[in-house]
Amino acid sequence: MFIEKLDRHQWTLEQAKQHIARLILAQRQRETAAAEPRREPAPSWDRPEDPVKRSQDNARSELFTALRDGDLHATGRLSTQRRERYAAGYSIWDFHSGYPLPISPAQWREGRLGFQDNNLEYLEGEFIDIRVPRFMVLAIWPEPRFEDEALKPTSGSPYTTPYIDMMFTAIRVHGITDEHQSKKEALVAWYREQEIEGEQISTNLADAMATLIRLPQSQRGGAKRMIGPDLREAG
Repeated sequence: MFIEKLDRHQWTLEQAKQHIARLILAQRQRETAAAEPRREPAPSWDRPEDPVKRSQDNARSELFTALRDGDLHATGRLSTQRRERYAAGYSIWDFHSGYPLPISPAQWREGRLGFQDNNLEYLEGEFIDIRVPRFMVLAIWPEPRFEDEALKPTSGSPYTTPYIDMMFTAIRVHGITDEHQSKKEALVAWYREQEIEGEQISTNLADAMATLIRLPQSQRGGAKRMIGPDLREAG
């Protein structure tokens, strides 16, 4: 049955935000690469802000817009019991449910997010351990598709594998170019979140795939070798 193949994996709000931020950052990097470069340096008041931070802020805004509008569903452990007045703890709510309950769009619109977006507090209670279905996040913010028709995997295209396709996806998602080489640790973490045929990518395979999509000089690191005159002949 089709329901047996449903992706039931749950993401935290932070995981969902990071996924959206990667897509936004990659899209901006492609747009920047295609745009004509400035011929003169920008004045101090017109310099662009940190693209990573801006992508994170925009991702957070998009995520919570989808939650407030009801396009993305979420669940969390609910408490409607206030703590005693002098009880210790950062939250005024206690005895959260042991199982997740759905969070309505009205509760998202009424409530406010707590420390590091880990909890939602509203007038009558608080949700913690909030999760969203991964398949819904990927449906709203899908991984980019092959834009070049010649590279689309079709019956007449060259042989490929899911691992090769995933490496091409990683290149597009992270905006990897000759000038921009993502950190290997970030790539490994991204691969570890992916699945092929229902199985999570292993750490060893993620490490190997991250190595293969980066330039050789990016693997070596360290100071660049400087070529100068041969002083052995000097006398």
